[in-house]
Amino acid sequence: MAYEKVEVYSPRSLAEALELLSQKRELIKPVAGGTDIMVMLKDGVLKEKELLNLSFIPELSYIKESENRVLIGAATKYREIRRSPLINAYSPILIEAIRQIGSPQIQNLGTIGGNLGTASPAGDSIPPLYILNSRVKLQKLGSSREVQIDKFFLGPRKTVRESDELITEISIEKMDPGSYYFFEKLGLRSANAISIVSAAAILSLENNTVKYLRLSLGAVAPTVIRAVEAEELAKDKELNEELIDRIAKLAAESTKPITDIRGTAEYRKKATYGIIYEALYKIMKGYGKKVEYGFENTS
Repeated sequence: MAYEKVEVYSPRSLAEALELLSQKRELIKPVAGGTDIMVMLKDGVLKEKELLNLSFIPELSYIKESENRVLIGAATKYREIRRSPLINAYSPILIEAIRQIGSPQIQNLGTIGGNLGTASPAGDSIPPLYILNSRVKLQKLGSSREVQIDKFFLGPRKTVRESDELITEISIEKMDPGSYYFFEKLGLRSANAISIVSAAAILSLENNTVKYLRLSLGAVAPTVIRAVEAEELAKDKELNEELIDRIAKLAAESTKPITDIRGTAEYRKKATYGIIYEALYKIMKGYGKKVEYGFENTS
C-alpha cells in the first residue's frame, strides 16, 4: 500500500480515540510510535487504509506507582521507561530488555503498548513482562477490562484485543529487593536485530537456595512462554552447576521453535540452553545483577 493512500486520524484525547475506534473498528489500525507500521507500509502488508495515531494523547503516556505495582501508559516511549526512576528502582529487568531494542531512533519513537499490539513472539519487552506478572488494560467506549499477560497473546500477530478496544495501560509487579535478574538476547547483529532467542529471569536466593525462579523465553514458540517445569524444578534447591544444567535443559525442551531465515529450530533449542546456563552460572559465581531499591540515572 502506498503511503499517500493511508489516511491518518490524530485525536487529542482518549475519549475521542475510543469514539473513532468504535465507529471504524476493523477499518482502522491503532498506531503510537509507528516503528512497526512503517515497515508494514513499506512491505505492502498493511490491510487497513486508515491509521489511528495515538501519539498526541497525554492520557496514554505516564509511569506511576501503585502499591506493589508500577503502571505504564501504553503510549509511553521506550526512552521514557529507560529513564524512569520508578522502573529502575522496582522493575529494572524491563530496562535491561529495552536497552537492547533496536536503535536509539527506535527507542525514541517506539512504545511499550505498540510492542504488545504487534504481538511478535520475538518482541523484546514481552519476556520481562511475563515474569513481572503483568496485566494489560483494554478499554473501549463505556467499559474496560484487564487481561493477564499470558492470556493476552493468541499466536503470532494475534491477541485478545477486540476491534473497538485500545491497549491503554500495562501494570507490572515490583521485584523483590535482593532478587537477581537477567535478560539475554541472541540476534544476528547488535543493532536493529530481531531476536533468534531471548530469555528473561528473576531469581530469589536465600543462603544459595532457590526461593523461586521465574523464567520466560521469546522467539522459540508461537508466543512468549514461561518455562514452568524448569521453575518448579529449581524451587528449594541449592544453586549449583548440576541444577543450572537441569534448568537449562528443561527450558530448552519446553520450546517449540521454527526454522526460518534467522536460524534453525535445532539451533534455537541449543541457544536456549546456552544463554540460560551462562546467565545462571554468572549469578552463582556472584556476578549477576541484583535489585537494589534506590534511584540512579539510567539514561
